[in-house]
Amino acid sequence: MPPTLATLVQNSALRLSVLAGHDRLDSAVRWAHASELADPTPYMDGGELILFTGLKLDAADLETMHAYVEKLVSKGVVGLGFAAGVNYEGVPKALVDACRGAHLPLLEVPRRTPFIAISKAVSADIAAEQYRAVTAGFDAQREMTRAALSREGPSALLARLASQVDGWAALYDASGSVVATAPAWAVRRAARFVGDAERLRDRPTPASAVVSEADSGDDRVELQSIGSGRRAKAVLAVGTAAPLGTAERYAVNSAIALLTLTMERSRALQEAEQRLGAAVLKMLLVGEGEHARAVAGQLYGGLLDAPMRVIVAEPASAAAARFAQESIAAAHTSQMTGSAAAPSVPTASAARPSSQMPSGYLARAGEPCGLSDLAAATGTSATASTTADTARSAVPKPTGKPPGRPSAKPSATKAGTDPKAGTGAGAGTGQAGGVRSAVQASAAVGRDGAAAPAVSSPSAPTGTSVASGVVVGAGGGGPQAEASDSGRLSRIVWPLEELADAVETAAARNGEAVLVVPDGARLVVLASDGGAAAAACAEFAATASAAQPGGRPGGGGDEGLAIGVSAPVGLSAAAVAFKQADQALSVARRRGVALVEHEDVAAGSVLPLLADDAVRAFADGLLRALREHDANGRGDLVVSLRAWLSRHGQWDAAAAELGVHRHTLRYRMRRVEEILGRSLDDPDVRMELWLALKATG
Repeated sequence: MPPTLATLVQNSALRLSVLAGHDRLDSAVRWAHASELADPTPYMDGGELILFTGLKLDAADLETMHAYVEKLVSKGVVGLGFAAGVNYEGVPKALVDACRGAHLPLLEVPRRTPFIAISKAVSADIAAEQYRAVTAGFDAQREMTRAALSREGPSALLARLASQVDGWAALYDASGSVVATAPAWAVRRAARFVGDAERLRDRPTPASAVVSEADSGDDRVELQSIGSGRRAKAVLAVGTAAPLGTAERYAVNSAIALLTLTMERSRALQEAEQRLGAAVLKMLLVGEGEHARAVAGQLYGGLLDAPMRVIVAEPASAAAARFAQESIAAAHTSQMTGSAAAPSVPTASAARPSSQMPSGYLARAGEPCGLSDLAAATGTSATASTTADTARSAVPKPTGKPPGRPSAKPSATKAGTDPKAGTGAGAGTGQAGGVRSAVQASAAVGRDGAAAPAVSSPSAPTGTSVASGVVVGAGGGGPQAEASDSGRLSRIVWPLEELADAVETAAARNGEAVLVVPDGARLVVLASDGGAAAAACAEFAATASAAQPGGRPGGGGDEGLAIGVSAPVGLSAAAVAFKQADQALSVARRRGVALVEHEDVAAGSVLPLLADDAVRAFADGLLRALREHDANGRGDLVVSLRAWLSRHGQWDAAAAELGVHRHTLRYRMRRVEEILGRSLDDPDVRMELWLALKATG
């Protein structure tokens, strides 16, 4: 504890006497200060012991002393020391009466005790108290470090922390569930602050809050976020009967540091774990399911043994996707080579030193994995075998230590241990049928069959016709808009980070394994069919669609995602599922919706697919000769062809629609065959002509 008035009185070297306020001597003294001002309160901040001689005050006047003492009490001054035998032979009775009336401790300072001696005594006591607090903090740190390294881990650390602060402590995981408390009776107490922990978790780290409840009495609860990234890995709660002192604060800070080190992994380990997860997925895509199962071991629980879905998410704007893909690859190459040369496209690396990795999704995106190329290479067994060897070679060599949980990770929470299981994102949607029911609202947006702009692959060469797909905001904030390319890149990948967080949180909350692999500007997810992780994707898409209802096909924004979901498949059909998810993603872009399942692909129309520039060019070339013939005033061949095809080649019905004789229509169709050099008896020709007519309006 800091020094008190009683401490000074008990100091025999000072020879102080108490004249008033005997019941207030336990007041802590923050400083001792000599002042002869009639009103020193403007220079005080509370907790001081004021020393004076009455040089500029009439200490014998009762009214003056009452006014003086009231000012000191109102400012929080804890005591008054008067030097006897300097300006007054003793301590004036008016001063004693005024202090007694205000319950302000009054100390008589003998002439042979200089004020500086009192100031030095207070300073020495404060320094000694600070030293004791630091020493106690170091002792607590050593104890908690040993506890953190013990078999019990965080549980033992919380027990030591609760003992140090003379209260209780609790740890909440990323899903907001209570994972450990100390002492045991604090379980119910900690459960009351789950909502506060969830709100703090969603704030950028570091973050803290002090909360309490109306029925908690003197209980004071302090929440601290754990983690060094954009989003907290966990939340620590500490409940005490009074505000934390210096020693207790040291203990809490030590606990935060130790828990952060426990939660956060080194970058080298993260990269190794990420390569492991990517390698497992690569093996699945080339048909090496058993090898993938052997490499994964127990990391993914039963994920590889049950029906699963592949989910692919990418920026909704194709131009933004290509920019992000090239930027991430260029930044990764620049870091690996240490080259200061500018990449082929402006990237985030231009805005930060090459030795500094970006945060969030960019930090774990790394080098694009090329999963699309792997899935496309499974057509021949030779290629598949070669690619499988390449995938296996990406697996980190054993180092004698378990590889840990990759960033594409299963839940750390085991099933049945979460008191809130079933209440998280996507909970209660575990029935067969996947995520369709959760996304019906968003899937309905934009299904009017209107032609969508052409969308090229992110890997398409520069100059390819590119237009934006639907732009669906991720919600929940996001990085501030910046004019720089690094700011644009952050905006593009922000929804990917949000989706990854949502999927992993839902899986953790429900004790479910999930594989999340960043692949450049793509996010690939392997999730159990009907599970919480798959449902979280649907909920994320539905929430984002609600934020921007209707979508904007052709909008030019960078933010937002398009998500494709495969049908449920077994381990051996992972490559097929990836292609299905990729196809569904393309359909989502063209339809202007946030998420499309493979089962829903056939629910739309093929006509919007004719909006591609290449299809239009083909249609214009096929019909050009007929249009030129009609433009020269030699007949209505295009209109007649459309009517004849729409009537399935029925001469009388088509002629009646056109208002001409059927022989006239037959003549026109012969002219179409002559001009095109193709027979209308060929069903392929009729199909191509009909699609060309639809594509050109």
